[in-house]
Parts: sequence; structure tokens; C-alpha cells
Amino acid sequence: MGQRFTAFQIWATLVVMTVPIAFLEVPKRQLKTLGNNAWIAVALSLLFGFLIYSMYLFIIRRSQTPFPAMLEEHFGPMVGRCLQVFYFLSELLIAAFGIRLFVEFAETNVLPGTPISVHITILLLVCFSALKAGLTTFIKTFEIVAVLGALVTVLILTMAFSQPLDLENLLPISNLNLKNLAIATASTSIIISRGFIILVLGRLAEDWAGLRRAVAAALFTYVLLITWAVLLVTVIFGSTFAEMRSFPPFAIVQVINIGGFIQNIDSIFIGVWIMGMFATTTGSWFIGLISLQQALRLENYRFLAAPTALIIGGVSIAMAENILEVHILSEILIPLFYAVVLFLIPFVMFIRILLKPGDSIQPTQSIPVQNMD
Repeated sequence: MGQRFTAFQIWATLVVMTVPIAFLEVPKRQLKTLGNNAWIAVALSLLFGFLIYSMYLFIIRRSQTPFPAMLEEHFGPMVGRCLQVFYFLSELLIAAFGIRLFVEFAETNVLPGTPISVHITILLLVCFSALKAGLTTFIKTFEIVAVLGALVTVLILTMAFSQPLDLENLLPISNLNLKNLAIATASTSIIISRGFIILVLGRLAEDWAGLRRAVAAALFTYVLLITWAVLLVTVIFGSTFAEMRSFPPFAIVQVINIGGFIQNIDSIFIGVWIMGMFATTTGSWFIGLISLQQALRLENYRFLAAPTALIIGGVSIAMAENILEVHILSEILIPLFYAVVLFLIPFVMFIRILLKPGDSIQPTQSIPVQNMD
């Protein structure tokens, strides 16, 4: 494992793993739960995101191997390898859901009538090419995607201020239901755990201080962009109308019209989000492949990309009949799944490390860390 990643590359990777999927999932979910107070839950996720990333950093600091080998280091060889197989299946499912969510967005707003299998096949082919190129190569691609995506998103959200804004749509705050607020904050925060890939890259970072800065910057980027988007949707359309949209942030893009000159910028937004979904799908797929590679002690993960592409494509098509079922998955089952896979198991690992005396940490010489590039 000779490759090393800069703080900027880690920031870019965390951004593309969290922000694109959050734009498709979070606004509608929070508007449905909290109405005009939806933005509060997103803002509060800053605190819980900080706790999640702090847990990840603690695990990295106290581990001698990167994920997925660290599962064997902290759970033992038998349980660790079983968990690696579990993560292989789980990350493929996460990748399949991300593809299906984006495909429903494209089917609804861009190319209605196009078979979803066509969208899925094209996206899988692009991700497959990235995986075949290797970790170092697609991480460099993530840099371009993150910078371009962040700049275009900020530009679009800034142009949205040209529309009539009704700040009264944010009122009243006094009717805030604390139970709903807790649920909404948790469901927003759990998206941040998609930055789980930090457990893979953390020990490959050039320096520890840079790693912490990258994590903090990625968290701030996530909270800023999603809070900004939810606030704009609310003040422009009102929570009742926005909630009825399948993907509320896209409504902002559709109404932007500055002097009759800057308008119909849907294609720009969609182009950026295609790149974003390419990145987040590639990242999840990669984690799944290296998990199986480590469990089976394979020399390379690349040859696994072709057969698993069929699995991801098939699961993506079969997991829901229509967009209504996709939203049910997004609002209920997928957040719970994220909580178990991306938070609960790392939390158990965190507790085991915390309670384990320093001199009893399992030696790692017997754990063969497979080549991940």
C-alpha cells in the first residue's frame, strides 16, 4: 500500500460520498417530517456528524490496519472475516439503492419513458471503468467532481435568490415537535455516515492534521449546502408545496430566471449530479469489493467488478416497483440500514477499542492486508 492521499483528496472523497445522495434524500424527508422547520434538523446534524466522524477518527488512530482488515484486528479473524463478507453485501446494496434513487430522479425529471435498465446500465459501465482504473485514479477523478459539483451547486443556490423569497414560510417555529425533530435530525445525520470510506483512506492519509482538517471541511460543506438548499426550497415554495415534489431541490433549478437570459439550467444541474452519483456509487462499490478481497485473501479486486455489476444492476431494478416504493425505502428502511452498517458496527468497534487495554491489542503481523489499488 504505497499510495498516499492528500487532505484535499480526502475532503473531495467525503463530499462526493455524502452530498449528492443527500440532495436526493434529505430535503423531501425533512420537509415531510418537520414542514417549515426542516432546516433546523439539517443544521443540528453538524453536531451529530462531528460525533460520527470523531468516532471514525478514533478508530483509525487506534488501528494498525485500514478497513476492512481492521475488522479482523478488533473482532478477531473469524468474526472479522464474516463481517467483511457482510460489508461486501451491504455496500453492494447501498450502491444499488443510490443508483435506483438517481434513476428515479432522471426518469421523473429528465428522460421520462426511458427504461430504468438503460439508465442503470450506463451508470454501471462508467463506474466499472473507474474501478478497473484503480483507487488512485478514481480518487483523482473525485477531486474534479467535488470541486465542480460544489461550485455549480453554490452558483445555482446563489442564483435562486433572484426569485421572490417569503421569509414568513419559515414561521412558526413554536409548533416544533421535539420527537419529529429528533427523528429528522437522526435521519439527516446518518447520511453523514456514508463518509465511512474514511476508515479505508484514513491510514493512507499523508498526515494526521491534514486528515482532521479534511473531515471537518467535508462535514461543514455537507451541512452548509443541504441547509442552504432546504431553506431556499421553503422560502421560495413553502413547505406544503415543496413536500409534494419528488425531489424538492430540483424545483429551485427549474424556476431560476434572471432577466430572461439565465434560465433552463436544468441540464447543468443534472450533468453535475450524474458525476456526483458516479462518484458515490463507485465509492460504495469499491468498499464492497475490497471487503470481499480481504475476506477471501484475493490478490486483486478488479476482476470482481464485472460479476458484481450484474448483482448491483439486478438488485437496483428489483428493489422497488415504482418511485413511491423508492421513497418508502429512502424514508424508513435505508436510514435504519445505514445506522446498522455504517454506525452501529463501527460503534461496537469503537467500544471494544476503548475498553481494550493498550497492551492487549491484537498483533497485526498475522493479518495480510491486501493491495487496494
